[in-house]
Amino acid sequence: MDKRRMIIGLLILLVVPIYIWIAYFEIPDKAKVGEEKLQQDPLTHDYEKMLSFRTTHMGDASNTNAFFEALPLNEHKGTIEMDSNRFYLLVHYPIATSDLDGIAEQAVIYNTTAAFVLIGNLQEIELKFQDQSFKVSRDRVEKWFGDDFTTLSEPSNFKEKVQQRLDDSSLNEWLAAYTEGE
Repeated sequence: MDKRRMIIGLLILLVVPIYIWIAYFEIPDKAKVGEEKLQQDPLTHDYEKMLSFRTTHMGDASNTNAFFEALPLNEHKGTIEMDSNRFYLLVHYPIATSDLDGIAEQAVIYNTTAAFVLIGNLQEIELKFQDQSFKVSRDRVEKWFGDDFTTLSEPSNFKEKVQQRLDDSSLNEWLAAYTEGE
């Protein structure tokens, strides 16, 4: 009988710490990694989290940098350069678009649209990858959306008019309209 109790006691001493480690460390870490992975893809990104970065001017470099660190492709984001005289922003991505399996083009549309909607005086953005550069102006984005542009600050409208249409067959046409074939 004593042997049985000792074995049960040893099992409990082994199982309880393993359970605690799995329940409080392993599972939450994996959930966090899964959430970060979802935020890298424009199709699954949570636009609503971006609303906290909303500003009327692009002059706050730390806010603008944090904004782009919260957008898709943030794990590849390099430095940013700002020209507050021209209201121009350059974001470097030290990776080739070909290494991103089509996500780069979706991210260009998603990230630039979100930036123009949430940064009031931003007029032009250039997203520069190793093999390609995309220049997008506010005028082109507003022209693409027309009267709907002002409603894109609402998360449900952004999801419907931008995010859900990114895997559409018109993606190349959309990108061309944003960049005017650059």
